[in-house]
Amino acid sequence: MLRFVFFGTALLLLAWAGSAAPGVGQEAPSPDPVSADRDTVQQPPASDDAQLEQRLQATFREVEAFQGITVTVQHGVAHLRGTVVDPQQASEAERLAREFEGVLYVENDVTAETDLVDRVTPAVSRLQEYGQLFVEYLPVGIVALLILLITGGVARWVGGWEAAKRLRMSPLAWSLVRRLIQVVLVLFGLVVTFDLLGVTSLVGALLGTAGVAGLALGFAFQDIIENYLAGVLLSVRQPFRVNDLVSIDGHEGRVVRLTARELVLFTFEGNHVRLPNATVFKNVLVNYTLNERRLAVFEVGVHPQEDLASVQRLGIETLGAMKGILEEPPPFARIVAISDSSVTVRYHGWVNQTDADFTKVQSEAIRLVKTALDEAGVDLPEPTFRIIQMPSFEEPATEEKHMPPQSVQEQARSVDVAPDGRMEAQVDEEAHDPDEPNLLSE
Repeated sequence: MLRFVFFGTALLLLAWAGSAAPGVGQEAPSPDPVSADRDTVQQPPASDDAQLEQRLQATFREVEAFQGITVTVQHGVAHLRGTVVDPQQASEAERLAREFEGVLYVENDVTAETDLVDRVTPAVSRLQEYGQLFVEYLPVGIVALLILLITGGVARWVGGWEAAKRLRMSPLAWSLVRRLIQVVLVLFGLVVTFDLLGVTSLVGALLGTAGVAGLALGFAFQDIIENYLAGVLLSVRQPFRVNDLVSIDGHEGRVVRLTARELVLFTFEGNHVRLPNATVFKNVLVNYTLNERRLAVFEVGVHPQEDLASVQRLGIETLGAMKGILEEPPPFARIVAISDSSVTVRYHGWVNQTDADFTKVQSEAIRLVKTALDEAGVDLPEPTFRIIQMPSFEEPATEEKHMPPQSVQEQARSVDVAPDGRMEAQVDEEAHDPDEPNLLSE
């Protein structure tokens, strides 16, 4: 019995093996490429296309520009049809549809609207929305405008407030303080206005932009800022006033005005010299008017054989008798140099610049001393070489020197050295020009 069961099982296995294996001499069937592609790309079911179509339609309905577009989906291919106002919106709709999961391809048949009414209607709708927003924000805008007007008015009032004399401040320093107060008031008004309008984030952006812009402007206008700061320091120190005679960096003249950028001088030739404040602050400044007494100095060369003591006495007596030379301190003379053909004598005389014109006094002093020396027979040689014979053993006769005649003394007493004030009057007239502010105290 067991042998029969075993034999039956073997027959069944041989029959199954013969049906499964291909016939001898037959080739195995090659796979169909079309069938392989169909097996690789699985077609989405119709239910998935419907869900995808609903999602696209719902999304396009939320976008106002895409509300005229209809969407159909078949086997993962999205078909877009309809019209839009702007041709660019058709490309945007296609790009949006491609981003949906499950969309294999997009057919874009969307066209731009050419009807004038359809193109104008969206613009009119937007204008209506803007008008509605304007009406809603009108009360807040009125309050913000009032705040700007109030802060701007206060800033303008502060700008016209002249309190430099009462506060004992220089005009330029008070101008700087006044400008700082104006900036603070304007910034306060802008911050409150932005907060009412709900654009406080714009304040940070403006401050950041202002910081970067300020840094860039600082490098670009370095010279201007330097001159302005130097003007502030000069206005505080006040080393000169209007009509003072000064010498700065080789330029000599009377002070007309000090502005935020430059110092204006009026020279003796009638020219205007504008010196940057930084140049005035850095260079040596000589103020001839600050001290009312000024020393007039000039030199005279005489022959080495002249009696130098007599030459000194003649000049001192002439200066002492001269109108415009102060008696105290008294005039004096010094021998300062000697050469082969001359001895240099320097004469000094103090001048009161309040009562006399310095240039007139110095000019007349040179003329009168020269006249006195000529009348006394004092030789004023030229710088030439002379051949001198050896003197004999006999004592040479000395030529008697005479005091200057009375006419020189009378000229010295009657000379006109009074200040005419013409240049000072012209400087005063230009210093009070309303077109250019003057930062110097009166």
